[in-house]
Amino acid sequence: MSQEPLVSVVMPCLNEEEAIGPCIEKIRRTFAGAAIDGEIVVCDNGSTDASVSIAERMGARVVYQPLRGYGNAYLKGFASARGRWLVMGDADDTYDFTMIPQFLHALSGEGHEFVTGSRYLGGGDAHITALHRYFGNPALTRILNLLFGTRYTDVYCGFRAFSREAYDRIRPVSPGMEFNLELAINAGLAGLRVKELPIVLAPRKGESKLRTFRDGWRSLRMMLLYSPNKLFLAPGTTLLALGLLIHLAVLLGLVRFGGRPASGVTAVFATIASVVGFEILSLGLHTKTYSWSRRFDRDNRALAGFYRRFKLETGLVLGAGLVAAGGGILVAIVVEWMRSDLLPLPHPEWASFAATLVIIGFSTLFSSLFISAMSMSRPEGSA
Repeated sequence: MSQEPLVSVVMPCLNEEEAIGPCIEKIRRTFAGAAIDGEIVVCDNGSTDASVSIAERMGARVVYQPLRGYGNAYLKGFASARGRWLVMGDADDTYDFTMIPQFLHALSGEGHEFVTGSRYLGGGDAHITALHRYFGNPALTRILNLLFGTRYTDVYCGFRAFSREAYDRIRPVSPGMEFNLELAINAGLAGLRVKELPIVLAPRKGESKLRTFRDGWRSLRMMLLYSPNKLFLAPGTTLLALGLLIHLAVLLGLVRFGGRPASGVTAVFATIASVVGFEILSLGLHTKTYSWSRRFDRDNRALAGFYRRFKLETGLVLGAGLVAAGGGILVAIVVEWMRSDLLPLPHPEWASFAATLVIIGFSTLFSSLFISAMSMSRPEGSA
Protein backbone atom coordinates (compact mmCIF):
# COMPACT_ATOMS: atom_id res chain seq x y z
CA MET A 1 0.00 0.00 0.00
CA SER A 2 1.22 3.50 -0.81
CA GLN A 3 1.73 6.25 1.76
CA GLU A 4 -1.27 8.13 0.34
CA PRO A 5 -3.73 5.47 -0.84
CA LEU A 6 -6.72 6.30 -3.00
CA VAL A 7 -9.20 4.57 -0.66
CA SER A 8 -9.35 4.11 3.10
CA VAL A 9 -11.75 1.56 4.55
CA VAL A 10 -12.38 2.43 8.19
CA MET A 11 -13.84 -0.09 10.64
CA PRO A 12 -14.54 0.43 14.35
CA CYS A 13 -13.72 -2.61 16.46
CA LEU A 14 -14.74 -3.73 19.93
CA ASN A 15 -14.22 -7.45 20.58
CA GLU A 16 -14.85 -8.63 17.02
CA GLU A 17 -12.38 -11.54 16.86
CA GLU A 18 -14.96 -13.77 15.14
CA ALA A 19 -15.60 -11.35 12.28
CA ILE A 20 -12.62 -9.02 11.86
CA GLY A 21 -10.57 -11.57 9.91
CA PRO A 22 -13.23 -12.32 7.27
CA CYS A 23 -13.91 -8.59 6.86
CA ILE A 24 -10.26 -7.78 6.22
CA GLU A 25 -9.90 -10.72 3.85
CA LYS A 26 -12.90 -9.57 1.76
CA ILE A 27 -11.55 -6.06 1.55
CA ARG A 28 -8.07 -7.22 0.53
CA ARG A 29 -9.51 -9.49 -2.18
CA THR A 30 -11.69 -6.64 -3.43
CA PHE A 31 -8.73 -4.26 -3.57
CA ALA A 32 -6.69 -6.81 -5.50
CA GLY A 33 -9.48 -7.79 -7.88
CA ALA A 34 -10.41 -4.19 -8.75
CA ALA A 35 -6.82 -2.88 -8.70
CA ILE A 36 -7.67 -0.41 -5.95
CA ASP A 37 -4.85 1.31 -4.12
CA GLY A 38 -6.32 1.17 -0.63
CA GLU A 39 -5.69 0.81 3.06
CA ILE A 40 -7.64 -0.80 5.89
CA VAL A 41 -7.87 1.22 9.11
CA VAL A 42 -9.18 -0.59 12.17
CA CYS A 43 -9.96 1.66 15.12
CA ASP A 44 -9.88 -0.39 18.28
CA ASN A 45 -12.26 0.85 20.96
CA GLY A 46 -10.95 -1.16 23.90
CA SER A 47 -11.04 -4.78 22.72
CA THR A 48 -10.07 -7.41 25.27
CA ASP A 49 -10.03 -10.35 22.85
CA ALA A 50 -7.76 -11.17 19.91
CA SER A 51 -9.29 -8.64 17.51
CA VAL A 52 -6.24 -6.33 17.41
CA SER A 53 -3.69 -9.10 16.89
CA ILE A 54 -5.79 -10.62 14.09
CA ALA A 55 -6.13 -7.26 12.35
CA GLU A 56 -2.42 -6.51 12.57
CA ARG A 57 -1.47 -9.98 11.41
CA MET A 58 -3.67 -9.58 8.34
CA GLY A 59 -2.08 -6.26 7.35
CA ALA A 60 -4.61 -3.72 8.63
CA ARG A 61 -3.39 -0.53 10.26
CA VAL A 62 -4.71 -0.39 13.81
CA VAL A 63 -5.30 2.87 15.66
CA TYR A 64 -6.64 3.20 19.17
CA GLN A 65 -9.50 5.21 20.62
CA PRO A 66 -9.69 4.99 24.44
CA LEU A 67 -13.00 6.91 24.52
CA ARG A 68 -15.77 4.34 24.22
CA GLY A 69 -18.44 4.84 21.62
CA TYR A 70 -19.25 3.94 18.03
CA GLY A 71 -18.95 7.55 16.91
CA ASN A 72 -15.75 8.12 18.85
CA ALA A 73 -14.15 5.14 17.12
CA TYR A 74 -15.09 6.46 13.68
CA LEU A 75 -13.90 9.98 14.50
CA LYS A 76 -10.48 8.61 15.38
CA GLY A 77 -10.46 6.23 12.42
CA PHE A 78 -11.32 8.90 9.86
CA ALA A 79 -8.80 11.29 11.39
CA SER A 80 -6.13 8.60 10.92
CA ALA A 81 -7.17 7.61 7.38
CA ARG A 82 -5.01 8.83 4.48
CA GLY A 83 -7.18 8.06 1.46
CA ARG A 84 -9.01 10.45 -0.82
CA TRP A 85 -12.14 8.29 -0.67
CA LEU A 86 -13.42 7.09 2.71
CA VAL A 87 -15.44 3.90 3.10
CA MET A 88 -17.02 2.99 6.43
CA GLY A 89 -18.37 -0.38 7.52
CA ASP A 90 -18.80 -2.41 10.68
CA ALA A 91 -16.33 -5.13 11.61
CA ASP A 92 -19.05 -7.71 12.32
CA ASP A 93 -19.13 -9.21 8.78
CA THR A 94 -22.68 -8.03 8.10
CA TYR A 95 -21.75 -5.81 5.14
CA ASP A 96 -20.59 -7.07 1.76
CA PHE A 97 -17.28 -5.30 1.25
CA THR A 98 -17.03 -6.72 -2.25
CA MET A 99 -19.41 -3.87 -3.18
CA ILE A 100 -16.73 -1.24 -2.53
CA PRO A 101 -16.10 -0.75 -6.30
CA GLN A 102 -19.80 0.06 -6.77
CA PHE A 103 -19.65 2.69 -4.03
CA LEU A 104 -16.51 4.19 -5.57
CA HIS A 105 -18.08 4.25 -9.03
CA ALA A 106 -21.08 6.15 -7.67
CA LEU A 107 -18.65 8.69 -6.21
CA SER A 108 -16.01 9.11 -8.90
CA GLY A 109 -17.95 7.88 -11.94
CA GLU A 110 -21.41 9.31 -11.32
CA GLY A 111 -20.49 12.44 -9.37
CA HIS A 112 -22.30 11.68 -6.13
CA GLU A 113 -20.77 12.99 -2.92
CA PHE A 114 -22.38 10.79 -0.27
CA VAL A 115 -23.18 7.15 -1.06
CA THR A 116 -24.95 5.04 1.52
CA GLY A 117 -26.26 1.50 1.52
CA SER A 118 -29.90 0.69 2.07
CA ARG A 119 -31.10 -2.62 3.42
CA TYR A 120 -34.68 -1.78 2.45
CA LEU A 121 -34.31 -1.10 -1.27
CA GLY A 122 -33.66 -4.65 -2.42
CA GLY A 123 -35.07 -6.74 0.41
CA GLY A 124 -31.74 -6.95 2.21
CA ASP A 125 -33.26 -6.49 5.66
CA ALA A 126 -34.02 -10.13 6.50
CA HIS A 127 -31.36 -10.31 9.19
CA ILE A 128 -32.34 -7.11 10.99
CA THR A 129 -34.03 -7.91 14.30
CA ALA A 130 -37.82 -7.54 14.13
CA LEU A 131 -37.99 -4.54 16.48
CA HIS A 132 -35.44 -2.59 14.45
CA ARG A 133 -36.65 -3.88 11.07
CA TYR A 134 -40.31 -2.94 11.39
CA PHE A 135 -40.35 -0.17 13.99
CA GLY A 136 -37.09 1.45 15.09
CA ASN A 137 -35.24 2.04 11.83
CA PRO A 138 -38.31 2.86 9.68
CA ALA A 139 -39.65 5.24 12.34
CA LEU A 140 -36.36 7.12 12.71
CA THR A 141 -35.99 7.27 8.93
CA ARG A 142 -39.47 8.74 8.48
CA ILE A 143 -38.94 11.29 11.26
CA LEU A 144 -35.61 12.37 9.77
CA ASN A 145 -37.08 12.70 6.28
CA LEU A 146 -40.00 14.74 7.66
CA LEU A 147 -37.80 17.09 9.67
CA PHE A 148 -35.07 17.62 7.09
CA GLY A 149 -36.76 17.06 3.73
CA THR A 150 -34.51 14.12 2.82
CA ARG A 151 -35.47 10.91 0.99
CA TYR A 152 -33.53 8.19 2.76
CA THR A 153 -34.90 4.68 3.08
CA ASP A 154 -32.34 3.49 5.67
CA VAL A 155 -30.65 6.20 7.75
CA TYR A 156 -29.02 3.74 10.11
CA CYS A 157 -27.08 1.75 7.52
CA GLY A 158 -23.40 1.75 8.50
CA PHE A 159 -22.00 0.96 5.04
CA ARG A 160 -21.18 4.28 3.38
CA ALA A 161 -18.61 6.08 1.24
CA PHE A 162 -17.72 9.71 0.64
CA SER A 163 -14.77 11.89 -0.24
CA ARG A 164 -12.46 13.48 2.27
CA GLU A 165 -13.85 16.87 1.20
CA ALA A 166 -17.42 15.73 1.82
CA TYR A 167 -16.48 14.40 5.25
CA ASP A 168 -14.90 17.73 6.15
CA ARG A 169 -18.14 19.48 5.15
CA ILE A 170 -20.25 17.02 7.16
CA ARG A 171 -17.96 17.36 10.19
CA PRO A 172 -19.68 14.94 12.60
CA VAL A 173 -19.20 15.08 16.37
CA SER A 174 -21.55 12.43 17.81
CA PRO A 175 -19.79 9.94 20.11
CA GLY A 176 -22.30 7.09 19.99
CA MET A 177 -24.53 5.09 17.67
CA GLU A 178 -26.25 8.30 16.53
CA PHE A 179 -23.10 9.00 14.50
CA ASN A 180 -24.69 7.34 11.45
CA LEU A 181 -27.76 9.52 11.81
CA GLU A 182 -25.64 12.64 12.05
CA LEU A 183 -23.81 11.77 8.84
CA ALA A 184 -27.13 11.45 7.00
CA ILE A 185 -28.50 14.70 8.46
CA ASN A 186 -25.40 16.76 7.78
CA ALA A 187 -25.07 15.39 4.25
CA GLY A 188 -28.55 16.79 3.62
CA LEU A 189 -27.86 20.09 5.38
CA ALA A 190 -24.63 20.51 3.42
CA GLY A 191 -26.49 19.95 0.13
CA LEU A 192 -24.39 16.94 -0.89
CA ARG A 193 -25.47 14.81 -3.84
CA VAL A 194 -26.71 11.65 -2.14
CA LYS A 195 -27.25 8.17 -3.55
CA GLU A 196 -28.49 4.98 -1.90
CA LEU A 197 -27.32 1.56 -3.09
CA PRO A 198 -29.30 -1.59 -2.25
CA ILE A 199 -27.33 -3.93 -0.01
CA VAL A 200 -28.05 -7.23 1.74
CA LEU A 201 -27.30 -7.51 5.45
CA ALA A 202 -25.63 -10.77 6.45
CA PRO A 203 -26.06 -12.44 9.87
CA ARG A 204 -23.94 -10.82 12.53
CA LYS A 205 -20.94 -12.59 14.02
CA GLY A 206 -20.39 -11.88 17.70
CA GLU A 207 -22.37 -9.82 20.19
CA SER A 208 -24.22 -6.69 19.08
CA LYS A 209 -23.20 -3.42 20.74
CA LEU A 210 -26.51 -1.70 19.92
CA ARG A 211 -28.70 -0.73 22.89
CA THR A 212 -32.14 -0.29 21.39
CA PHE A 213 -33.90 2.22 23.63
CA ARG A 214 -30.86 4.17 24.79
CA ASP A 215 -29.47 4.59 21.27
CA GLY A 216 -32.94 5.23 19.86
CA TRP A 217 -33.55 8.07 22.31
CA ARG A 218 -30.12 9.57 21.64
CA SER A 219 -30.88 9.51 17.93
CA LEU A 220 -34.28 11.14 18.38
CA ARG A 221 -32.75 13.74 20.71
CA MET A 222 -30.14 14.64 18.13
CA MET A 223 -32.72 15.02 15.36
CA LEU A 224 -34.74 17.38 17.53
CA LEU A 225 -31.62 19.39 18.31
CA TYR A 226 -30.92 19.71 14.59
CA SER A 227 -34.43 20.97 13.76
CA PRO A 228 -35.14 23.87 16.16
CA ASN A 229 -37.56 25.58 13.75
CA LYS A 230 -40.09 22.76 13.96
CA LEU A 231 -39.48 21.80 17.59
CA PHE A 232 -39.16 25.24 19.20
CA LEU A 233 -39.67 28.25 16.96
CA ALA A 234 -43.03 27.41 15.39
CA PRO A 235 -44.90 26.33 18.57
CA GLY A 236 -43.16 29.00 20.66
CA THR A 237 -44.13 31.79 18.29
CA THR A 238 -47.70 30.50 18.09
CA LEU A 239 -48.16 30.32 21.88
CA LEU A 240 -46.54 33.71 22.49
CA ALA A 241 -48.69 35.40 19.84
CA LEU A 242 -51.83 33.70 21.15
CA GLY A 243 -51.10 34.76 24.73
CA LEU A 244 -50.41 38.39 23.79
CA LEU A 245 -53.56 38.55 21.66
CA ILE A 246 -55.67 37.26 24.56
CA HIS A 247 -54.05 39.82 26.86
CA LEU A 248 -54.87 42.60 24.40
CA ALA A 249 -58.44 41.43 23.93
CA VAL A 250 -59.02 41.18 27.68
CA LEU A 251 -57.49 44.60 28.42
CA LEU A 252 -59.62 46.22 25.72
CA GLY A 253 -62.76 44.48 27.00
CA LEU A 254 -63.31 42.58 23.77
CA VAL A 255 -63.82 39.20 25.46
CA ARG A 256 -67.11 38.78 27.32
CA PHE A 257 -68.89 35.89 29.01
CA GLY A 258 -72.58 36.22 29.76
CA GLY A 259 -72.40 39.92 29.02
CA ARG A 260 -69.59 40.49 31.51
CA PRO A 261 -66.02 41.30 30.46
CA ALA A 262 -63.42 38.59 30.98
CA SER A 263 -60.89 39.48 33.63
CA GLY A 264 -58.64 37.59 36.05
CA VAL A 265 -59.01 33.94 35.07
CA THR A 266 -58.82 34.57 31.32
CA ALA A 267 -55.79 36.81 31.85
CA VAL A 268 -54.06 34.04 33.82
CA PHE A 269 -54.41 31.73 30.82
CA ALA A 270 -53.02 34.51 28.64
CA THR A 271 -50.02 34.75 30.98
CA ILE A 272 -49.46 31.00 30.82
CA ALA A 273 -49.56 30.95 27.01
CA SER A 274 -47.33 34.02 26.70
CA VAL A 275 -44.68 32.87 29.16
CA VAL A 276 -44.57 29.27 27.96
CA GLY A 277 -44.43 30.44 24.35
CA PHE A 278 -41.60 32.86 25.10
CA GLU A 279 -39.60 30.21 26.98
CA ILE A 280 -40.00 27.73 24.10
CA LEU A 281 -38.98 30.46 21.65
CA SER A 282 -35.98 31.30 23.81
CA LEU A 283 -34.92 27.65 23.94
CA GLY A 284 -35.24 27.51 20.17
CA LEU A 285 -32.95 30.50 19.81
CA HIS A 286 -30.47 28.86 22.19
CA THR A 287 -30.57 25.70 20.08
CA LYS A 288 -30.11 27.56 16.81
CA THR A 289 -27.15 29.43 18.30
CA TYR A 290 -25.60 26.15 19.40
CA SER A 291 -26.24 24.62 15.98
CA TRP A 292 -24.77 27.69 14.29
CA SER A 293 -21.65 27.65 16.44
CA ARG A 294 -21.11 23.97 15.53
CA ARG A 295 -21.97 24.55 11.83
CA PHE A 296 -24.98 22.23 12.01
CA ASP A 297 -27.47 24.86 10.93
CA ARG A 298 -27.44 25.69 7.24
CA ASP A 299 -29.42 28.90 7.78
CA ASN A 300 -26.60 30.73 9.55
CA ARG A 301 -26.91 33.79 7.27
CA ALA A 302 -30.28 34.65 8.77
CA LEU A 303 -28.97 34.06 12.27
CA ALA A 304 -25.91 36.20 11.56
CA GLY A 305 -28.24 38.99 10.43
CA PHE A 306 -30.24 38.63 13.62
CA TYR A 307 -27.15 38.99 15.77
CA ARG A 308 -25.96 42.02 13.82
CA ARG A 309 -29.12 43.81 14.94
CA PHE A 310 -29.76 42.17 18.31
CA LYS A 311 -26.65 42.61 20.44
CA LEU A 312 -26.24 41.67 24.08
CA GLU A 313 -26.87 45.28 25.06
CA THR A 314 -30.10 45.30 23.06
CA GLY A 315 -31.35 42.28 24.97
CA LEU A 316 -30.38 43.77 28.30
CA VAL A 317 -32.13 47.06 27.54
CA LEU A 318 -35.25 45.30 26.24
CA GLY A 319 -35.38 42.96 29.24
CA ALA A 320 -34.88 45.79 31.70
CA GLY A 321 -37.57 47.83 29.95
CA LEU A 322 -40.10 44.99 30.20
CA VAL A 323 -39.29 44.44 33.88
CA ALA A 324 -39.62 48.17 34.58
CA ALA A 325 -42.94 48.41 32.72
CA GLY A 326 -44.39 45.36 34.44
CA GLY A 327 -43.03 46.45 37.81
CA GLY A 328 -44.52 49.91 37.37
CA ILE A 329 -47.95 48.46 36.65
CA LEU A 330 -47.70 46.16 39.68
CA VAL A 331 -46.69 49.04 41.95
CA ALA A 332 -49.68 51.07 40.75
CA ILE A 333 -51.99 48.10 41.34
CA VAL A 334 -50.65 47.53 44.86
CA VAL A 335 -51.03 51.23 45.73
CA GLU A 336 -54.63 51.21 44.48
CA TRP A 337 -55.30 47.96 46.34
CA MET A 338 -54.01 49.38 49.64
CA ARG A 339 -56.05 52.57 49.20
CA SER A 340 -59.19 50.46 48.78
CA ASP A 341 -58.55 48.68 52.10
CA LEU A 342 -57.50 45.47 50.32
CA LEU A 343 -60.83 45.01 48.56
CA PRO A 344 -60.89 42.85 45.38
CA LEU A 345 -59.25 44.63 42.46
CA PRO A 346 -61.63 46.07 39.88
CA HIS A 347 -59.28 45.09 37.00
CA PRO A 348 -57.25 41.97 37.97
CA GLU A 349 -56.36 41.38 34.30
CA TRP A 350 -53.77 44.15 34.59
CA ALA A 351 -51.97 42.20 37.32
CA SER A 352 -51.66 39.18 35.02
CA PHE A 353 -50.43 41.35 32.18
CA ALA A 354 -47.84 43.00 34.45
CA ALA A 355 -46.67 39.57 35.67
CA THR A 356 -46.25 38.51 32.04
CA LEU A 357 -44.06 41.53 31.32
CA VAL A 358 -41.90 40.95 34.41
CA ILE A 359 -41.36 37.23 33.73
CA ILE A 360 -40.57 37.74 30.04
CA GLY A 361 -38.34 40.68 30.92
CA PHE A 362 -36.20 38.69 33.34
CA SER A 363 -36.06 35.77 30.87
CA THR A 364 -34.87 38.18 28.17
CA LEU A 365 -32.11 39.49 30.45
CA PHE A 366 -30.67 36.09 31.30
CA SER A 367 -31.28 34.58 27.84
CA SER A 368 -29.32 37.47 26.31
CA LEU A 369 -26.39 36.74 28.61
CA PHE A 370 -26.53 33.00 27.87
CA ILE A 371 -26.85 33.40 24.09
CA SER A 372 -24.04 35.94 24.07
CA ALA A 373 -21.78 33.42 25.78
CA MET A 374 -22.72 30.67 23.30
CA SER A 375 -22.31 32.85 20.22
CA MET A 376 -18.69 33.53 21.13
CA SER A 377 -17.86 30.10 19.67
CA ARG A 378 -19.48 30.70 16.29
CA PRO A 379 -17.40 29.64 13.25
CA GLU A 380 -14.53 31.69 11.94
CA GLY A 381 -15.48 33.90 9.01
CA SER A 382 -19.12 34.31 10.02
CA ALA A 383 -20.44 37.80 10.60
